[in-house]
Amino acid sequence: MNEEKFREGVRLFNERKFFECHDLFEEIWMNEDGSEGEFFRGLIHLAVGCYHMNNNNYRGAKSQLIKGTQKLEPYKPEYLGVGLSPLLESFRDIILDVERVIQGQLRHNQIREIPVIQSNNFS
Repeated sequence: MNEEKFREGVRLFNERKFFECHDLFEEIWMNEDGSEGEFFRGLIHLAVGCYHMNNNNYRGAKSQLIKGTQKLEPYKPEYLGVGLSPLLESFRDIILDVERVIQGQLRHNQIREIPVIQSNNFS
């Protein structure tokens, strides 16, 4: 795994540059095998889900966020220095909010804030 690209992808995610983050994580994923590859696929799904959410595509956001949380679940509580337990808990809450927006029970500006990726290896 290219740690410099990983660090850059986390920075892009945390700066809410989800499209660019997706591209970078996808580049890392394409060069990985097995377990690390699936980890990056999970991060890609989260980034795509956040991108859709920011563009008011709530059905697409929900689908991608569910895929991302499911792919990352086996890596809890931490993987490659990323604290996954709190990250996935936050995204589960967001998925519930997005579903409520889809059903007309919540306004889009009431969706909880997208969390940042916390890492022990870098900031």
